[in-house]
Amino acid sequence: MAKSKKGKQQAAPSKKEQIVSDWEEYFGSGDLPDWQRLMADLGFTEQFASKNQCRKALTHVWVNIRDFLDDTKAGREVHRFDNEKQLSDYTISEGKIYPKKKIQKGSPLQKLLAHIFSPRGRHRK
Repeated sequence: MAKSKKGKQQAAPSKKEQIVSDWEEYFGSGDLPDWQRLMADLGFTEQFASKNQCRKALTHVWVNIRDFLDDTKAGREVHRFDNEKQLSDYTISEGKIYPKKKIQKGSPLQKLLAHIFSPRGRHRK
């Protein structure tokens, strides 16, 4: 348990709360330099002059957000999946799901999150 500023015991944040907090800390205010850092961390070598260029480049990037944040923090190369189905299967099996309701408008997460529960990305056994 963590302690609050007043010294009282608080429950540790849930996995969902933690991933949202970690993303917000990583991505910052979402200015162009934040987007450019994201693109570099995803392994892109080209320089992007606008957020819109970044958004377009993210269309077929398949990464697990929890793993992305952990890999980036540790200085490791980020694992990219070949397709949405592979990412969907992995994300569900590992329980590493970013809460879709917590995505802010204009966030790159709108492009990065796979449709893991939709028919096109649904987990199949």
